[in-house]
Amino acid sequence: MTTTQPSTPPRRRRRRNAAPITRSDIQGLRMVAVLLVIVDHLFGWPRGGFIGVDVFFVVSGFLITGLLLREYDKTGTISFAGFYRRRVRRIVPIATLVLVSTSAAGALVYASSRAASIGIDAVWAFFFASNWRFAIEGTDYFNADAAISPLQHYWSLSVEEQFYFEWPALMLAIGALVTRRSWHSNVKRIISAAVMSVIVAASFAWAMHQTATDQSWAYFSTFTRVWELGAGALLAIGAGWVSQLPRAARAPLAWMGLASIAVGAVVISESGSFPAPSAALPVLGAALVIAAGIGGTSPFIAPLTNKVSVYIGDISYSLYLWHWPIIVILGSIMDMNGYYYVTVVFATFGLSVASYHFVEDPVRRSNFLAPRAARAEAKRKRKNQLSKRAYPPAMRYAGVGALTLVTVAVAAFSLEPLDPPTTPPARTAADTATAPDEAAAPLGPAQTALAVEIDAAVNAAEWPVLSPTMDEAITGAQAPSGIAECGLVDRPDASKCTWGAADAPKTIMILGDSMAMSFVQPIKNFAESSDGQWKARSEAMFGCTFVDMDVSTQDADTSAACPERKAAAIAAVNEVRPDVVVITNLHTDIAAELWIPGVKRLTDQFAANAGKILFLSAPPNDKKPADCYTRNSKPADCLSRVTDTWKARSRADRNLAYRVGGTYVDTRSLFCTPDNYCPSFVGTTPIKSDSAHMTIEYGARVSAPLKEILVATGV
Repeated sequence: MTTTQPSTPPRRRRRRNAAPITRSDIQGLRMVAVLLVIVDHLFGWPRGGFIGVDVFFVVSGFLITGLLLREYDKTGTISFAGFYRRRVRRIVPIATLVLVSTSAAGALVYASSRAASIGIDAVWAFFFASNWRFAIEGTDYFNADAAISPLQHYWSLSVEEQFYFEWPALMLAIGALVTRRSWHSNVKRIISAAVMSVIVAASFAWAMHQTATDQSWAYFSTFTRVWELGAGALLAIGAGWVSQLPRAARAPLAWMGLASIAVGAVVISESGSFPAPSAALPVLGAALVIAAGIGGTSPFIAPLTNKVSVYIGDISYSLYLWHWPIIVILGSIMDMNGYYYVTVVFATFGLSVASYHFVEDPVRRSNFLAPRAARAEAKRKRKNQLSKRAYPPAMRYAGVGALTLVTVAVAAFSLEPLDPPTTPPARTAADTATAPDEAAAPLGPAQTALAVEIDAAVNAAEWPVLSPTMDEAITGAQAPSGIAECGLVDRPDASKCTWGAADAPKTIMILGDSMAMSFVQPIKNFAESSDGQWKARSEAMFGCTFVDMDVSTQDADTSAACPERKAAAIAAVNEVRPDVVVITNLHTDIAAELWIPGVKRLTDQFAANAGKILFLSAPPNDKKPADCYTRNSKPADCLSRVTDTWKARSRADRNLAYRVGGTYVDTRSLFCTPDNYCPSFVGTTPIKSDSAHMTIEYGARVSAPLKEILVATGV
């Protein structure tokens, strides 16, 4: 997109309407923004590279508001039809091309469940509502560990277009008010600035609140992002005043802006205080760079104004659209090695160059959707200016360049060894070593039979006919009906969450989060098969980690209800005085020095009224079936390992059990071989629906082996 100077004071307007000034520094700023996003998504560094999106918001708010102001100054009105025609030509064709291409690639690569999900994402994205879809998914605890959508980056386009659905009308209303009152044109800018300042302040305040209470909604919500677009709009509204900046101050101002963006990219992370207040740093940086070039010659800032940077800025929209689907989809079928990175980089740039020169720019400059008279006039001009060359030289060079880049990508993809080994690597001493306090207990008959099946699955060369299918497993629930309801914020009466004989002399109670909920079924089966000796009761809750700490969750209702639910669980233990309390939580990154005392503070409140406390380990969490299971995958592609994170939590829970006089129960044998290889299925049953949670069917399958483990602990 050609970047032009926004509206300036009346005495300068006549000259600049005739000859818009190209802002090479803004195109260079686009380059900085898109490259930050790409390198962050591809390499994971700098960790705050995603702030490139915030830079885009400021640039977009500045440019669009400037265009609207110039149109109103020139015509006395704002043509909504013309504005949206331009937006459609600019945004929709290439966005639709990427949506269709990604959906088609998803259908070829992924199993039907994920391919269908990508198709649904594409529909939301096409109607510029994907930010709400991803916000909802992010706050759906049952979907919290779902595979990342290759269309997730479309959320930012949705935010922009939702903003531009309202802002032009508001500007026109302000202009109409000024005209009706016969006020000076400067009044229009003052009122516009005042209105936008209120919007920015309100949006920023709401973003602060949402960031603290529900970060997923804060990240995707239009209301928490409007202030960033508004910052750019304020710059455009105040361009006449900003243009009075001394020439000597412009370059230092631009460098300060670049430095702010660079610092933000290094120090900001998605957790904690993002988007508010952390995003203020890149927003301020982008505003400083833009302000430095208003009303005068753009300052010569070599990183921004050189021809390469300007060209990358020109194709930045195509780069942004293509990079994420390529990263995600190729990541599902290639190993993360040099071949993968070369393929991603060259494919992204190759497709972006081609789509910019042959789709994005030609459609933007065309008369697509223009009124009939304008199309007829353009047709007459084309006849008069018909050239013998079918394509100008620039397009031919672009075609050759794009073809070369894509050829390199295809070559790198083809050279990468795509067929992984069908058996795990040879066992090492590190794999088989067992710590003194981790000596393996003798296996019972059910455990022994399961171990044989797990070993066979690890060495399987082909997928068996799974039941349920892997698609059904991926989309399945974390707990069966009748149990899942007990883990909701609004849970049923305790009697509905108690199983086994009502007069059973012994009680086992389950505490924890979603991981505890996935273990309720086999523990329920244990109680119901105990010949009336045991009853089981669940006091677990999805998303509510049983630790005396504020563990952030993506769902505001869950976060609000969790403290009360933990208090109720403690009260229930003290009232029922169960023979066994089972505690298990989904693995988190909480440091052991915080985790151990955090859990102990809760268990100390009921330890005197519990016969035995068992800390049940969660399944080792590594690969997600939705990521590794594709139409061309082999079982080895979904073979997981016991991670260092899991081992660290295992040590922490073992230490915790010792501190409170409880027992640590290692459940690895239910999911993995003794040398820590974990298949994605056993027999014909998928093990997990995501990286950690058991499928309902596998929960039923491990009931007998888990019973043997519990009995071995003295239950």
